[in-house]
Amino acid sequence: MKTQTTDIATTLRRTAYAAFAVLASMLLTAHAMAAAWGHGDHVQISNLHRIDDDFYAFANTVTVEGFVDGDLMVGGFNVSTTGEVTGSENVFAYEYHQKGKTGGSVRSFAARSVIEGHVGRSLLVCGNETRIGSRATIRREARIYGDRVTVDGTIMGDLVVEASRIEIRGQIDGNVRLKAKEIVIHPPAVIKGDFTYTSDNEAEIYNPEGVTILGEVDWQLPEMEGEGDEEDEEITISWVLGASKLLAAFLFGIIFIGLFRRYAESTFDQIRHRFSLSVATGFLALFVCLLSLIMLVVSLILLVAGWSLVTGKLALLGAMMVIFSTLTLPVTSFAGVSGGVLFYSGKIILALLVGFHLVRLFRPEPVALGKGQLFLGLVLLTLLFAIPYVGFVLYILAGIIGAGAIVLGIKNCHRPAETLPKTDAQANT
Repeated sequence: MKTQTTDIATTLRRTAYAAFAVLASMLLTAHAMAAAWGHGDHVQISNLHRIDDDFYAFANTVTVEGFVDGDLMVGGFNVSTTGEVTGSENVFAYEYHQKGKTGGSVRSFAARSVIEGHVGRSLLVCGNETRIGSRATIRREARIYGDRVTVDGTIMGDLVVEASRIEIRGQIDGNVRLKAKEIVIHPPAVIKGDFTYTSDNEAEIYNPEGVTILGEVDWQLPEMEGEGDEEDEEITISWVLGASKLLAAFLFGIIFIGLFRRYAESTFDQIRHRFSLSVATGFLALFVCLLSLIMLVVSLILLVAGWSLVTGKLALLGAMMVIFSTLTLPVTSFAGVSGGVLFYSGKIILALLVGFHLVRLFRPEPVALGKGQLFLGLVLLTLLFAIPYVGFVLYILAGIIGAGAIVLGIKNCHRPAETLPKTDAQANT
């Protein structure tokens, strides 16, 4: 049981490393909200295309053969990059194949990752299977977390791997630190730094004369599990789950702003300039949502009762109950689901406002919908939500206030510009 808990905690740690690497790269992007977007079943950037900006893509299949002068952020089932990306590549996918040229770092969270191209900075991979091909070159360090890892290429920095089975045939110019059940070193592997590994079994070095290790070799046995490990693992799991929720909200906010920017701008204006009205509208929306949920439950009860009466003496009454339930179920279901999405989005809108005022302390005129303040606002709200009892109340209030602003933003989005509240920049002019 303890071993299973340890494996779960380890997997969650790997997930957190990859997720926060993506966050860091996105925060370093200078113009995320002006980035190019691609979505649909298949997104392809041919070798004749050039994108002079960051590129965000969400599709079943994403193929990048052209030139991207910025960062690449991709979410999809199958992702392939054979062109050139001057920035970093950040990928969430089932299968990821990189064999082009990446000027920055590559961060992959995929079930299967194959790296065969040039990586100008570091590599971070989290997934089930990872292979660094013989033609791959990593200019800096590489960190890999998964089940099966194969390194055949060149890594010009350190290599850190945690997996079940690790095979190395390539060249590592820095130090190597491995943790696995099985470690196999094949010729013509070259390790120019120290080789440190943690395993129950000694590393297998086939044809030792064909393997070069210039540094010291240190074999360490796994430490025994202590009594306090379970508590540490629970803390780790709790921390990672909280971080995952933060990441999910951040990505949802970026997608929402990118796809519905006009509504997002209108919503932000409402919560910033009409905060009291947003609160009142939010409570009204909460009342409507609760009423819809009550009606949904009543409709389900009437539907069951109506079907039980439709074959008896009260067939007419049963038929009326079935008809009423059939008419109200779609409406109440839609209202309930929409209400859930509305209140979840509400905390993201409030986070934008909180982050905006935080950034405003250091910068006179911050970008209204900047991703930096979105992230800062979400971090602050997440910390507040973690407070026992009080945090739950704050979480509910955040959803209510933001939901009210969204309702007002949708309502006033198509109004003439002169009837909307003026921003600070407009007021100054």
